[in-house]
Amino acid sequence: MKIIKDYHIHSIYSKNGHGKSTPEEDVIKGSEIGLVEMAISDHGHRHYLYGIKKDNIKKLHEEIKELNKKYKNINVLQGIEANMLSYDGDSDIDDLVKNNCDIIMGGFHYGVRFKDLKTFYRIYILNFLGKFSIKINKYITKLNTEAVINFMKKNKIKILTHPGEKIPVNIRDVAKAAVEEDVILEINASHKHLSEDDLKCIKDIDVKLIIGSDAHHKDNIGKYEVAINRIEKSGFPIDNVINVEV
Repeated sequence: MKIIKDYHIHSIYSKNGHGKSTPEEDVIKGSEIGLVEMAISDHGHRHYLYGIKKDNIKKLHEEIKELNKKYKNINVLQGIEANMLSYDGDSDIDDLVKNNCDIIMGGFHYGVRFKDLKTFYRIYILNFLGKFSIKINKYITKLNTEAVINFMKKNKIKILTHPGEKIPVNIRDVAKAAVEEDVILEINASHKHLSEDDLKCIKDIDVKLIIGSDAHHKDNIGKYEVAINRIEKSGFPIDNVINVEV
């Protein structure tokens, strides 16, 4: 089983040292391990700790053009890992992102400038209290699930990154909505989700999945074993994982 495409790779444009390698270093590594296509996908600009600076979106766009001229054996795309900003599905996907990015991914992250205090309260307070209360957990899981579904519907993202990571969701409902919205769910090789249990839970749903390294250093590109093991142990149909070559 070989991974031939990886769209979740960060670079030094994820600020404050969050990404450790230059786009070119990432591309060289991707080429060396046999990827045929990859994307440099830094955090969306509303992530106040790690988000790409808006001025750097066009700068990266031009850099990727030059990388495609230089490295002919791999197709390099410009991506972004956008952020969910509210329970209504708002995001930091704007015209600058749409006009410069080839592939738009998105997911939930802490460290984001959320839309309002209500969102902040739900994310930080209710999700925390839900760890100690079954009733609150049930309530906030329902709200989180609705928020992620709204995020997919409102933004027409291509890939939902690490669903279920950081905040609990009903993964079956998320998977069903992903089918309706033509969104691919990510099995993240750097995080725990999609987990083996998640995959078992949704293996009867005809949803498309993708493995992403979520590499923040070039040396982590190609480390897909954890994600592959989850697929094999869960029994999820490999034909629905779009970047795998058997």
